[in-house]
Parts: sequence; structure tokens; C-alpha cells
Amino acid sequence: MGMQRSVFGFISLLVLSLTLSVSVSARAEVETPKEVITRTANELLGIISEARAYYDEDPQRFYDNVEQILEPAVDMRRFSAGVMAKYYRVATSDQRRRFLDVFKSSMIRTYAKGLLAFSNEEIRVLDPKGPSRDPERDTVEMEVIAVDGTVYPIIYSMRKGKDDLWRITNVTVNGINLGLTFRNQFDSAMQAHNRDFDYVIENWLKSESASVITEEKSGE
Repeated sequence: MGMQRSVFGFISLLVLSLTLSVSVSARAEVETPKEVITRTANELLGIISEARAYYDEDPQRFYDNVEQILEPAVDMRRFSAGVMAKYYRVATSDQRRRFLDVFKSSMIRTYAKGLLAFSNEEIRVLDPKGPSRDPERDTVEMEVIAVDGTVYPIIYSMRKGKDDLWRITNVTVNGINLGLTFRNQFDSAMQAHNRDFDYVIENWLKSESASVITEEKSGE
């Protein structure tokens, strides 16, 4: 449970960083990584006030709205494949698809819930330190400044797709690599349940933090 709470806290910071950006970049034909993050932030910010009025009665409506915004900004297929890691190669195409679905759903729901719980944190989107050495990969750095002055650094790993659009493939929050954290959880669950893909996939969504439940199957 400690790991679950920690991951949820880190993702809450991630949500904060995506939704409280203070600057608006003009959208170009091909957006830079920083522009992708900034646009996504402002689009998410625009739906929060309205959602507070209907969320209790219709949370799915809010999840759907958040998904529409995050879908083009996050490479969920690559993200989920990285979480499965070595198991991705031996999983069936159906298992890969089903894990992608539950992974995406868990991330969307966590983002959506986090959006409704902001206070007065300050966000700084840092300028690039220089051009990336790899034209297909880049990072965007942010700082979340809490009300007590604590600074939480956030790094978005970005990758350019075949369509020339930049998407998020991983996030590091305050030194914690979320992709690696989820990968370790997936690996632990697979080892705890005798590499039962179906069980691990079916139980991934049951945790608030997208952390797989590792208790033994009933009857074992």
C-alpha cells in the first residue's frame, strides 16, 4: 500500500505540471516538445471548472474529455510496452492490446481525479538547455513549486513519431521514473502469479495508482 500511495502522489504532481502551465505557446504546424506540453496543459485547464459541477453525477464524461486531450499527447502504446518490458516480446497480440487498454484507462482516471484537487502551486516550464543530440528524442523540464517553497522537478521524455508529432513516452517526477516504477510493479506481479498474463492484466486497474494487486489468487 505504501508504494501505491507514493505512486499516486507522484502522478498527482505530474497532473499538476500538465495543468497549471502559466504560458501559452502559439501552435505551429509541427509543435516543439515544449509546445506539446504547454498546449496540453492549457486544454486540460480549460475543462476543470466545468467538470467540478458534474463530476459526482457523471465521472465518465470527465474521463472521456481528459482522454480526448491526452490521447494525442501521450504515446500510450510505447509507454505500456515499456511497462511490460521483457514480457512484451512473449505476450500475444491480444494480451498486448488488453494491457494497453487497462494501462491507458488507469492513467486517464488517475489524471482526471488529480485535476480536481489543485491548490496554489506554481509551475515553471524551463527552456531547453540546448538542441537534443537525437533528433527523434527530447525532454521537457518543469518545476512544481509547492506553497511551502519545496521544488519538485519533473522531466517529460518525448519521442517523435513517424507522423513527425512529438508525444510523451515517460515521466520522471522528483527523481522517480514512473515508467520504471510501473515496470517493476508489472514484473513483481508476473513473478508473484507464475507469469499469468491474464491475471495481471485483469487486476491492473483495481489499484488507484495503477499498481498491480499482488495478493495470491483466492483458493491458492
